[in-house]
Amino acid sequence: MSLAHTLESFLSDRHVPYSTQSHPASTSSLGTAHSAHIAEENLAKSVLLEDDHGFLLAVLPASRRLELDRLRDELGRSLHLAPEGEMGRLFPDCCTGAVPPVGAAYGLPTVLDASLEDREEVFFEGGDHKTLVRMDGGTFLDLLESAEVVEIASESPSLCAALVVRERLYDSLLALGRAIAVPVASGARWNRRLERAVVRLALALDEHVIETEGPSGLLAEIVDQAPRLWREVDGLRNEHGELAEECGRLLELIESGASGLSLRRHAHVLVGHFEHHRHRGADLVYESFGVDVGGG
Repeated sequence: MSLAHTLESFLSDRHVPYSTQSHPASTSSLGTAHSAHIAEENLAKSVLLEDDHGFLLAVLPASRRLELDRLRDELGRSLHLAPEGEMGRLFPDCCTGAVPPVGAAYGLPTVLDASLEDREEVFFEGGDHKTLVRMDGGTFLDLLESAEVVEIASESPSLCAALVVRERLYDSLLALGRAIAVPVASGARWNRRLERAVVRLALALDEHVIETEGPSGLLAEIVDQAPRLWREVDGLRNEHGELAEECGRLLELIESGASGLSLRRHAHVLVGHFEHHRHRGADLVYESFGVDVGGG
């Protein structure tokens, strides 16, 4: 458990009181809040933006989504999401998706969502996906005293619900990876473990589909938020069906008594297809809402 060196030095130089806590690695800010057992609205996340005038760090609660049009109107700037490569350049000691919301530490102007002004305590990523910084709300506001405070975010129930389900899908995918990593020589026991992992993954996929494809689900909201993305949304819907069919075929192979090595090859292909789907979904959410949910 460690902080990004730039952040640690910034806090130390200013004698800022804070504490740290570790948490299981997560691919989204909501997942981090759940794994760390803290309130989503108390976890501050960062979104890197840019325009012709330069870069800007937007800070908002994990429970909310960035409203880019509102931010553009408030600041009179033509801001858009910065490429992932720029994050690596501007925050060289931070993991992607774990950028601390302290723009001043990295020489970046910051805008803060007004909803974070009334928090008794605030948590934020310290530069990796396993370490949270905790400080009093007043201390956090003092740290961001140079930030402009405006209303730049709104609640998105469908996004919050979909990300919770997405974490469960990711956990199921990890379980499948662990199952196929065990030596095939264990025979029938290996097959049973693989079967349980595939069934778990298929059920998690069903839950993911129900949550995202409903009339008020995430995919419908993406199209409403960014109609130009309807083709990509249709592509994700099609992939849901294809992934479900692949899970079914693998279960049939297990029941047919196929060799362990053959089952492992098919399982590896299935994991790859799920990872590709997760990357596409993460890119789509980021393009629509400015929320980095992680693709890995």
